[in-house]
Amino acid sequence: MMNALDKFTARFAPRWTLERVRARMTLDTAVRHYEAAQQGRRTSGWARSRGDANATAGSALAELRMHARDLERNCGWARRGLSVIAGNTVAWGIVPRPKHAQAKDISVLWKSWAESLRCESGGRLTFYGLQELVVRSVARDGEILIRRRPRRPEDGLAVPLQLQVLEADYLDTAKDNLTGEAGGPIIQGIEYDKLDRRVAYWLFPEHPGSARSVGQSKRIPASEVATIYLPERAGQGRGVSWLAASVLDLKDFDEFEDAELSRQKVAAMFAGYMTDADGVGGGAFGESDKKDPLTQHIQPGTILSLPPGRQVTMANPPSVVEGTFAQRRLRKVAASWGVTYEDLTGDYSQVNYSSARMARVAHWRNVHRWQWHMVVPQLCQVVWGWFIEAAALAGLAPEGVEADWTVPPMPMIEPVQEGLAYSRLIRNGVLTHAQAILEQGRDPELHWDEYREGLDELDKREIWLDSDPRRTSAAGLTQERAGLNKGGDTSEEGG
Repeated sequence: MMNALDKFTARFAPRWTLERVRARMTLDTAVRHYEAAQQGRRTSGWARSRGDANATAGSALAELRMHARDLERNCGWARRGLSVIAGNTVAWGIVPRPKHAQAKDISVLWKSWAESLRCESGGRLTFYGLQELVVRSVARDGEILIRRRPRRPEDGLAVPLQLQVLEADYLDTAKDNLTGEAGGPIIQGIEYDKLDRRVAYWLFPEHPGSARSVGQSKRIPASEVATIYLPERAGQGRGVSWLAASVLDLKDFDEFEDAELSRQKVAAMFAGYMTDADGVGGGAFGESDKKDPLTQHIQPGTILSLPPGRQVTMANPPSVVEGTFAQRRLRKVAASWGVTYEDLTGDYSQVNYSSARMARVAHWRNVHRWQWHMVVPQLCQVVWGWFIEAAALAGLAPEGVEADWTVPPMPMIEPVQEGLAYSRLIRNGVLTHAQAILEQGRDPELHWDEYREGLDELDKREIWLDSDPRRTSAAGLTQERAGLNKGGDTSEEGG
């Protein structure tokens, strides 16, 4: 179809008009293929943005952090969900395994620093406690900063290094849409170079929400700061609270529970009323009270007498099927966070082994993503580099030592069945002993050292256990009876 403008231009530029009409028809056809792309009744009130990841977040980050923190303080479901995310991701800690000839000595040095409260500048957390704080903060606030704080040898630390945890509020977001010293942009307090690499952070010396004077922000080199967040869009420089999609649901549900509690309180005030035909009575049953019974506070189980002609009609608010409604809302919240409904609520009444394991496996995929895409590369490896650098400068360790990281395992739901599955996988060659040990969150080398020490101790004390595979077969027979002793003796007594 040609409009008036097309008809007019067709007289002077017919070829250009034809191309224009074809282009518009092609666009209209493409839009009709996607209902969501059309402008109609169902999309008329839908506010959508074309902004990039940073423009879309913008000033909303601070508001989302405030809402999420308030929910953590005042909503038990939010507090529980954050604990589940942090606990499952970190558990007892994500532990390094140095890759070096002096691995044992470096591990001892790491333990003396990382498992001490003095590794954190505030002196309140070990490195593994700091891991849990980081994951909880990222889930709630969307991001968190760790600043390297070098110390002097006379400070008495195992390694002259401490870590300072800074909330995202420390970033000076007023430093925005500027050009930095490296020639790149400054976006929301983060300075980039021309190759889009982070070169500095503009940080306040104090938390902007503290009672002390904040002062002017300072430029801190990016080599001194680690930023931990989970990018969800290309080019995303800041982290968004994981609670963003559920903030309104949680707030509304929290208010619903308060209203439901009030309704139950009103229901508990069940009272009876008597009309005194003689007009003599007044007050509670069995008592004498000159007050107007309609102005008295009703207590549970109270029976009031009313004067002649008075009638009371009790309010009967509509009922809500609370159980089904609550489950739906909490399942939606759990799904938006990537945790299971059962972990969020502690309600395991409707699951069996199969459904529980399927839900746990699905949730553990998210846990692995948080561990290997965020915590290990953004926190653990960065801190390990700082640790080795500080130890090398102090002459305590060689330079450039790298490490692998062992994450906590997925808890077993049915240890007997799952343990048997591990045994069969190893026996059939599908899984190695080292892989199985790593999946249990252990260092294979350390595991076998401890295992050997345990066996030597049993031999020293001449203790034979039926759990010792050198002595007892899987069928419960002694190795001598099974014909597996070194001398090949198959007699029951082996002699």
